[in-house]
Amino acid sequence: MKDYPSLLMKKEISKDELAKTIKDAKRGDSDTLAKLCEYVYAKIYSYIYYRVNHREDAEDLTSEVVLKVVKALKTQKGNFHAWIYKIATNAVIDFYRHQAVRSGVSLSEMNYEIPDKSTNFSEQVLTQDSLRRALSNLTEKQSQVVILKFIEGYSNEEIAKIIGKSVGAVKLLQFRALKSLREYFSEEGL
Repeated sequence: MKDYPSLLMKKEISKDELAKTIKDAKRGDSDTLAKLCEYVYAKIYSYIYYRVNHREDAEDLTSEVVLKVVKALKTQKGNFHAWIYKIATNAVIDFYRHQAVRSGVSLSEMNYEIPDKSTNFSEQVLTQDSLRRALSNLTEKQSQVVILKFIEGYSNEEIAKIIGKSVGAVKLLQFRALKSLREYFSEEGL
């Protein structure tokens, strides 16, 4: 067995380590593929959770994404993170399409919930509710940029690759989203 550090325990790894892991996984090394699956799961779970607002759904969708990554890994080219986030984004969109069809609720009525361990339960509920309402006032792309930038910690360049827009478009989406959020929180007195 190769000496790979647990990729699940650390969400960030060096580009060289990730490239070697992907290369070995593409060659069929099952131990490395398992580590890559753990890494992908850890990397995208919170992104999906913030988008679907339900732990079990996030776990199911993340598992589906990992399976899709494994099935298509040999054909993957380009930026790995952009590729896995594109798969995750498409999975979330499909999830909401199915939810809307089953419940008759439009996609714009779906909400977000972000867990925060630093506050007590009542503050957390208030914060989550406020954030959920605020994010629901943004466009889908604005919401996606806010989550990727301020929750996931990606740079504008990385976000551009993930959502398939230019860096300038990401900056504009971010600017408009922040302006909308400021207006919303000002009106709400928060």
